[in-house]
Amino acid sequence: MLQSAWPEAVEREAAREPGRTLLYTSSGGGAAVLRLVVDPPNLLLHFAEGAGLPDPAGLLRGEGRRGRFVCLGAVASGDERALRALIAVAAAGASATTEIDIDHKPGATA
Repeated sequence: MLQSAWPEAVEREAAREPGRTLLYTSSGGGAAVLRLVVDPPNLLLHFAEGAGLPDPAGLLRGEGRRGRFVCLGAVASGDERALRALIAVAAAGASATTEIDIDHKPGATA
């Protein structure tokens, strides 16, 4: 779904244990805009600038000053369109100064 919502994204893996973290940046490079954390049983999609994104469906969680996340396991099939819209808006607003903390700790909010 991420690739179809943001086809130009460049995916790279971040080294971390346990679990797996994938970072997504614009094709021109720069800092990560999205971070997918696979840390069973959780599958979290972090938005670096999530606090500033329009979220009429109320999918974003967390209380970070900038970052927010979506627990993908909790997204209902009817909310996929809203999730795709969040990804598209995040991708469109990507800037060279946007960064994501790759040292995610399970249970952290963003």
